[in-house]
Amino acid sequence: MGSSRIPSFARAFPRSPELDALVEAFARGDYAAVRSRAPGLERSSGDPAIQQAARTLVERTRPDPLAVTLLAMAMVLLVVLAAWAIHHGNAP
Repeated sequence: MGSSRIPSFARAFPRSPELDALVEAFARGDYAAVRSRAPGLERSSGDPAIQQAARTLVERTRPDPLAVTLLAMAMVLLVVLAAWAIHHGNAP
């Protein structure tokens, strides 16, 4: 794995073929592969550093709570504005 493909937070991770494959998948944006294979690596590895690295990769694929909150607020605002427009709108 080339060092340019390694995310900066993963540079201190221990070296392991399975973990390197997960980091490569993360760098490609294949978060589904990371979320599906990391728990298995965490269970099968006896190295606490590899287990923590696998957990970190999964945590990094989760959406930002602030972004989720802002998106929910935008959807509520859209529904309220649409309901107001339907209720108070007049045909041209």
